[in-house]
Amino acid sequence: MKKIFFFLFIIITPFFFVKYHVSNNTEFFTKFKNLIPREHRASIRRVLVKSTNLIFNKKKNYIFVKKKTILSKNNFNKKLTFYNNPLLNFLGPRAYFSSNNTNLFLITGTGVLLTANIDEINSDLSELEFKTIETNIDNYLAEYKKETDVFFTSTIKDVLVREDKIFISIIQKFRDKYNYNTKKKEECFKHAILKGDLSLNKINLNNFFIIDACRHAYNDFVGGTLSDFKDNKILYTVGDFGVCERANYISEDNTKYCEKNNSQVMTSALGKIFEIDVENKFSNIISLGHDNPQGLYYDKINDIIFSTEHGPMGGDEININKFPSKDDIKNFGHPISSYGEHYGFPDPETLYLYKLAPLYKSHKEYGFIEPVKYFVPSIGISPVNVYKNKLLVGSLGNDVDEGDLSLHTYDINQKFELSNHNIFPLDQRIRDIHVINKTNQILLYLETNGSIVIME
Repeated sequence: MKKIFFFLFIIITPFFFVKYHVSNNTEFFTKFKNLIPREHRASIRRVLVKSTNLIFNKKKNYIFVKKKTILSKNNFNKKLTFYNNPLLNFLGPRAYFSSNNTNLFLITGTGVLLTANIDEINSDLSELEFKTIETNIDNYLAEYKKETDVFFTSTIKDVLVREDKIFISIIQKFRDKYNYNTKKKEECFKHAILKGDLSLNKINLNNFFIIDACRHAYNDFVGGTLSDFKDNKILYTVGDFGVCERANYISEDNTKYCEKNNSQVMTSALGKIFEIDVENKFSNIISLGHDNPQGLYYDKINDIIFSTEHGPMGGDEININKFPSKDDIKNFGHPISSYGEHYGFPDPETLYLYKLAPLYKSHKEYGFIEPVKYFVPSIGISPVNVYKNKLLVGSLGNDVDEGDLSLHTYDINQKFELSNHNIFPLDQRIRDIHVINKTNQILLYLETNGSIVIME
């Protein structure tokens, strides 16, 4: 009888936890998760994620409720209004914005696509309502969602609405694929972009672009960010999958994968930024030598790419690529140069990593482009955007004192130099920054508790 009661408790509790929010389940979870032994946190989140997806899989709309309004305390001088939907903490938690002239789009880490009219994104409202757009994206996420792990909550990497098309960046998981490098069948992870005709009701997605190289272990060093570009093209970042850092790919006795696939190898797609023609799908490398490029913004007026990337242990970067072209491929140095260190440094057991990826502190001395800014320790750098003469950069991480969980702003001068660095702590992981030019609004997506912030 006790076993039956315990089983029913395990099944029913997540339902009420998610359905009725326990006041605000995301705040409850984040407040008390540090009291839970680390080895049990993933299991608890897994149950909550699975329950949320099961219960709300066919939900037609999502209401974000206004929680508070604050004023920024630096020279950015903005009002920030916070809206929260606690379900999104377990439907992602990651989510990304895009927009056109009429609608704002938001996609969660589990592939729920939402939309709202731009004119209804108003900080005077007590609620923001997003409607669900039906898609076939689960066809591409099926191998994730049948598993018990939680990686599928971050398999969505970005969304881009361009004219009458929508592009969704994912890491696609395949099962029992033959890996010609290891000579055996194994799980396989590939970078992919899906494309569909834009609709506010139902979108059928198809494979648009795929990097047909099998990575046998997943991690979050994958990039995947999208941006509009020039000449009928889009930009796409590809991370390095940690192939010269992670034990899944490299050991003291096996360095071949790093040697063949690191960011400096032109025959490898890893650690690159690509341009892709939206009609014929032809792609070219625009830059290389990247670690895990998370933020991407193209300034059409000045023909400049602003990008941000996670370093290894330390060494997060802000990079600028002026006049980007396949005929003038820029090299930003990783893994030869970085202001970070390999994880585990200075443990002697990590020394073999430096033979393949030395992480020299200078970029210029080795023929590479220096970052315009770098961070040691890392801030968990993520999205980047430009608003008038300001560069906006978000951070993840977990230590506010190091600049994590904050919005960073810089002034940009006519030479595209950055100055006047200000930090506005939010105590939340900033996953995306989106500017709506029509309404002069800046939107932040905060993944810590599934919140949208309107800045104006």
